[in-house]
Amino acid sequence: MGHKSCPVFLTLSLIANKWSISLLHHLLQAEHLTLRFGQLQKLLTGISQRELSKHLREFEKSGLVDRKAYPEVPPRVEYTLTQMGKSLFEPIEALAKWAEIYGEKVQKHRELFEEKPR
Repeated sequence: MGHKSCPVFLTLSLIANKWSISLLHHLLQAEHLTLRFGQLQKLLTGISQRELSKHLREFEKSGLVDRKAYPEVPPRVEYTLTQMGKSLFEPIEALAKWAEIYGEKVQKHRELFEEKPR
């Protein structure tokens, strides 16, 4: 099986980037696991509209979020985590705990590695 069809590779490529974990975290913390596009953009300080749209489309395509557009003026679009999206809570929490425990050690090892003569 090539790495592009490996479920682990596919999952990590979906969530292991600058915005995905934060985006999922905010949806997991939201009332009814639902937020509007504008709310998400405010919560994710620094994300562009294009970048947020890209991540939300990818999450929708992958079955992690449902998108609901309301026929209103101005348009209202809400994003809600699916059952599969909600199931990411435990793995994300586990990674966060691991980072709290080992993050400083990882950083220290990187610094020591860079100081080694080559």
